[in-house]
Amino acid sequence: MAEATVARREELLAAAEKLFAERGFQATSVRDIAEALDIQAGSLYAHIASKDDLLWEILCAAAERFFAAVEAIVAQDLVTLEKLRRVIAAHVQVITSNLAAAAVYSTEWRHLSQARRREFASRRNRYEEIVRGLVRACIREGTFTDVDEKFATLVILSATNWIYQWYRPDGAMSAEEIARKLTDLLLNGLKRAGT
Repeated sequence: MAEATVARREELLAAAEKLFAERGFQATSVRDIAEALDIQAGSLYAHIASKDDLLWEILCAAAERFFAAVEAIVAQDLVTLEKLRRVIAAHVQVITSNLAAAAVYSTEWRHLSQARRREFASRRNRYEEIVRGLVRACIREGTFTDVDEKFATLVILSATNWIYQWYRPDGAMSAEEIARKLTDLLLNGLKRAGT
């Protein structure tokens, strides 16, 4: 693919991502995306098959960023608690590095076709199982109290996933500070006394 075509596609995805995050998928038209790029709506179809395909591509790219960030950590030779700490920090980093993508990933998947929604749910479940596996191992190793591993995993992911709602790059705390404080708060609440 020509360099100019790749650049234009990236601009298109960024514009769609931003509009889907701000307005929602359903409230964003192909014309809106074209206007954001200052091109004719018909010209957009030289780059995409449909608005649905744009959403799918944005969601797949976001999912890949999450997996890439955590799989490398899980593969490292670290104690389980440290892996979980780093996975949470990496998850926060993925969200804070692209707030629009995080917003679309968190809410707009509901507008996928039924088949794509099932595939998206399967990917999300695989990701959740990575975190849950670390929580399970921490319980088994005696690092955490005997908590409900599913509930603990949902608390961790829920606390981190909504950061896009309130985080501001120019805010009082950096992404790194948020990751550290949130990780400390979540993990210290799960630790067994004396560990």
